[in-house]
Amino acid sequence: MFTEKEMSDALKWLFDLYQPEDYEAYDEEEVGSVALCLPEICMALRDKAETPYEYTIRTNIDRGFEYRGKELFVQRACLLYTDMEISVFDMVDTSYNRELWLLEDMSFAVVHNVSMVVKSEDYYYTTEYRSIVKLLKERDDLFFTPESLMEELDDMCIPQWESEATIYEL
Repeated sequence: MFTEKEMSDALKWLFDLYQPEDYEAYDEEEVGSVALCLPEICMALRDKAETPYEYTIRTNIDRGFEYRGKELFVQRACLLYTDMEISVFDMVDTSYNRELWLLEDMSFAVVHNVSMVVKSEDYYYTTEYRSIVKLLKERDDLFFTPESLMEELDDMCIPQWESEATIYEL
């Protein structure tokens, strides 16, 4: 279950993996979870909780084919961070991404995602394949800077700041 305390503790643990030298500009007041507004971030994460699948097909076409494969984690999760590693944008947008997910049991998973999107002004077809790389256990598993994660977490809060978000009791 996504509770504020559990999510806050998980994010603190994640930021504790970083060393002060990992930050571009070290400032004690802007390092790690201290610099974040954790109650708002937890609310945003709760809103993003979903059941990720190994394979999906989505479309906005009437009578279009939609599909969901097996559950990726067999629990809900929140996508925290995406790092695009390879991409081709042409008639079909294709990308290979590395993702960080916060699972409902408050562990973190590193996932590879291959996405292909066919779109026009009026319609889209999206297909995605995800595979678990590993559970994040130590500092060497990190693939992003602390600042980039902090920026993503802050961006998740924008709907709250603009009074457009759903409010949850955590």
